[in-house]
Amino acid sequence: MKKIRKEIYGRELGYKDESNPFGDVTLSDKFVWKKKNEYLAAAGLFKKTSKDQEVERAEAKIREIHQVKKRRDEREVERQLLEKQRLEHDKDMKDELYGDWLKSEEQFHLENAKARSLIRIEQGRERPIDLVAKSIHIAEGDEFEDMTVLDKPPHQLFVAMSLQETEENLLEIETFIKNDTQHKSFWKAMQYCARDAYEQKQKEKAGRAKPGAALSGLGAGVADGVAADIHELLSSKHKDELQDMLMEIKKNLGSGAAGMDTQFFEAVASKIPLYMARSEIEDLHQRAKMRSEKWMEEHAPELAEAAASPEDKESSSDEEPEPKAKSDWADLPTGFKGDHGAEENLSPELEPLSVLEEEQRGPGACSPILEPISAFDPEDLLDPEEDERILRQVRRTLIDAFRDPGAGGASSSTLDRSRDDEMVAAERAKSMGDGEVAFNAPGKGAGDDFHGELALPARHYEWEDKYAPRKPRFFNRVKTGYEWNKYNQTHYDHDNPPPKIVQGYKFNIFYPDLIDKVKAPTYYIEKSDSPDTCTLRFHAGPPYEDVAFKIVNREWNLSHKFGFRVVFDRGVLQLYFNFKRHRYRR
Repeated sequence: MKKIRKEIYGRELGYKDESNPFGDVTLSDKFVWKKKNEYLAAAGLFKKTSKDQEVERAEAKIREIHQVKKRRDEREVERQLLEKQRLEHDKDMKDELYGDWLKSEEQFHLENAKARSLIRIEQGRERPIDLVAKSIHIAEGDEFEDMTVLDKPPHQLFVAMSLQETEENLLEIETFIKNDTQHKSFWKAMQYCARDAYEQKQKEKAGRAKPGAALSGLGAGVADGVAADIHELLSSKHKDELQDMLMEIKKNLGSGAAGMDTQFFEAVASKIPLYMARSEIEDLHQRAKMRSEKWMEEHAPELAEAAASPEDKESSSDEEPEPKAKSDWADLPTGFKGDHGAEENLSPELEPLSVLEEEQRGPGACSPILEPISAFDPEDLLDPEEDERILRQVRRTLIDAFRDPGAGGASSSTLDRSRDDEMVAAERAKSMGDGEVAFNAPGKGAGDDFHGELALPARHYEWEDKYAPRKPRFFNRVKTGYEWNKYNQTHYDHDNPPPKIVQGYKFNIFYPDLIDKVKAPTYYIEKSDSPDTCTLRFHAGPPYEDVAFKIVNREWNLSHKFGFRVVFDRGVLQLYFNFKRHRYRR
């Protein structure tokens, strides 16, 4: 039986006892569950398997292994297919985004090209292509201050250009072809005409063509008179008619009709695309011209008024008599005679004084009139000394009302702190909670051992000249206790407890003489010199200075259920908080 299993494993799986991926030298040995067989035998249920049953069982296992391998291969194929679909989907998304980006970039370049053309037109340094672009805008319905368009179709501009200018315009046309996708066919037609003009000028420069010929490049077999007739014929046709003519000529040339002048018709067919491009350009130019004429008719009164206003100014200036030649006084106003007997005077005319002032002319005329004291009611009269005394009394009353009782250089020992003492005594009279101790002494030690009130550096306040700065009184408590975590439960007990830790604080800061009682004091948490501690600073308005404490740096529990409280009431700022307890969970 072992030999049969070896043959089955080697034939189906390629495994041997000496070489298999599991490193099992007993791979072909039969596994016998002896304890199970003993229990079955004791119960009278054990049946010995035959050789055929063993072989069938081994083959069933091989079939199951093949099915597992097949499912694994299928899953791998599905995984690869899903990965491929995901990559294709990502590629489609990126292509879509890239396409949108390309469109926006093309639109941006087109807008810039349009803006550059319009700026050049407004500044009077336009190029021929700028005027062509302006005609396109007018044909599309846009309006400008100057709605004039080219008198002749744009393709005729290249006739008067030099070879270098034609080449520069070719480059500008290529820029419009890339950016202006809406009018791409028009700019391609312009490009075709510009290239034809460029080739014609190159031939003229080389002496192989006549300058200013209407149609060139037909070949040596076509006479000049015939070329003029062909030009007339093709110029009179529309784009669609030229397309039909080209198809007909190509058809006849392909069929090889008898008696047909092949050279002539091939030359004509080569020039038909040029006239098709010219026809497309002329169509758009005609639309722009019609819109321009229509706009001119609608705005004719405004244009006439605008044109007449400078002419009127010019005519009025022409009608003015030329100034006579004068001597050195020619730049003075008219009517100045140059002597004291002039009819006109350059000085302004003096205004007359009032009647009262005219009567009181003489010394002291501008002084106020002194009235007799009998003309006034005695109750309305004020004694200067009494008036000064009343003024001093009012000033003193205002100063006493708005000045702090301890201001004016009074030291902190002379300030009345009876209300503070009453508040501290009332808070001290309250009993301490479980595990609470007082936390009011200045801190001692250094580093992590420092715990308590911090001595803040002296500083100056804007209100020092009005109020005497003072440090607020306080009565604080710190809550300590044991933390029975797993470690402490293992190493300590109630007879030998672990060290106490800080579990929370209760701060009571007293501000009975706060000037602005509407604005509540605030607190800030600042970094300390040690990561295990932090600084808690309390800040209020005049006349109180800041006070700070160094406390344990742990996370606060901000839930009111766990004792968090921050209230400012009746001159007392209360800040109570406990630290969070991080409990161990499995």
